[in-house]
This record gives sequence, structure tokens and C-alpha cells, in this order.
Amino acid sequence: MGFDERHVLPALRLMPYDRLVVVAGRGTFRSPGFRRLKALEPDLRAVGVKPFDLGASLASIRETIGLASRDGPVRISASGGPKTLTNAAILAAFQEGIEAWYCDPDPVRLPVLRGMRLEEAFSPAERVVADLVRRPVPYDRLVTTASARGLARRTAHAAVRSLAAKGLIDMLTEQGAVAVRPSSRFALFRDHLRPAAKKG
Repeated sequence: MGFDERHVLPALRLMPYDRLVVVAGRGTFRSPGFRRLKALEPDLRAVGVKPFDLGASLASIRETIGLASRDGPVRISASGGPKTLTNAAILAAFQEGIEAWYCDPDPVRLPVLRGMRLEEAFSPAERVVADLVRRPVPYDRLVTTASARGLARRTAHAAVRSLAAKGLIDMLTEQGAVAVRPSSRFALFRDHLRPAAKKG
């Protein structure tokens, strides 16, 4: 939510719900729009975020989804709020595989694959490689270390190329040698790139 509840109310009328959680910046909670919404929905839960910080908002919304999902299915309406907060809500829906809508004013269901978490978009090899790229590392050393973790060299090369194609790592040439480093987008996906825990 931003400062105007009129972006939120159509979604509430069109999308049935049992519990309402409003995600917004601190200023919103002092706004007349929020007070009007609170009067209509006295039991709503308010979650404060930094609405112009994509990474922080994304983390807060994902945590909110995790808590809310304990009580049943979760649906996101990314209607209202500043663009950064709206983008964080949509990205959280994609990452967590939950239903998402945007109302402006007509409702549009966003193409999120419900129940499909973002982790499933990354292969085990990509996760191993991503775990090794915490800071710039020479390409050859990265492949050698990934091989020491059980990947075939060919598989490690393919994982590096795939992560680069997805825009999550950058490859650059320094003094004639190729180095690999996390891209500016990497932090948004870090949680989904962790290697899967070994069973048993």
C-alpha cells in the first residue's frame, strides 16, 4: 500500500480473503488512507518495510509470506504502493510460487506458476557454482574448485555459462585472465541459489 487506499480497495472487493496483511512504509501507516482502511478492516496486520529498498522489501515480504502461509494459502495483491515496493511484491510472488494479482482498476492475474518455487529454476550444479562466487574469482580456479566438490569440469563450465546467461554472474577479463563475480542482481536470488542440503 502507498498513501491512497483507493488502489487497495478494488482488490479487496474482488479477491476473497480470510486474513489481511498490509505491507507498506512507515509513512503510510500515518496516512489518512491507512486510517480509513483500518476502520474498514480493524483486524488487519500491518508490516512495515523500507518501500524504496528493493532488497529489504523483498526480504520482508518473503518473510511475511512464510509466516502467513502457516495459516493457509497466501495470495498477493501488488496494487498500490511505490513502484519499488510493487516490484518487490511481484518478485516475492514469483520466488515463493504464490498467486499474485494487480488491480488498476480491473484485476489482472500475474503469470506466476503457483506452487513452483524459484529454487526449481536452478540446477544443483548452478547452486554449487553460485555458492563459490561470493566475490570475484578466477574462472579456472572456480571450475577447479567446483570439480573438487563433485562436478565434472564440463558440468561446471555449463553451470557458469548458464548463470551468466541468467544475469546472475558477470564474466570479465582482467590482465588477460577471465574472472567471475556476482552481478548486481545476484543478492536478490542468493537464498534460492544455496546448494541443496544433503539427505541422510
